[in-house]
Amino acid sequence: MTATSSNHILRLLRLFLAPMLAALLGNLIAMPAAAQQASQTQSSTRKLKLSTPPEYPELARKMNIQGVARVLLTVTADGRVVGVKELGGNPVLVSALVQAVRKWKYEAADRESEIEVRFEFLQNH
Repeated sequence: MTATSSNHILRLLRLFLAPMLAALLGNLIAMPAAAQQASQTQSSTRKLKLSTPPEYPELARKMNIQGVARVLLTVTADGRVVGVKELGGNPVLVSALVQAVRKWKYEAADRESEIEVRFEFLQNH
């Protein structure tokens, strides 16, 4: 693939994704500025035992896509993530978050839990 065709593809992606991104980001509540951060809202007091932050997608970096991605986790009583539901954010960023949270582990509890995770992707300039 030539540099010209790569630039053409990037321009087309920007045209397609920009309006969708603006609509998605317009509905999100801004989080405090940070390089990258994760927060979770949960009904129980489950603590995270093992987590690796999502990798910033190369496509998002090239297109300067930033913002919050949100997912809802289903966590078993023994702390394994067995389900991930996408709640909002740019699809490129949400996909990176989904890949990461599937590997997370929580402390054991007496029952299954649902945990909302919000992750803010910001590029370091």
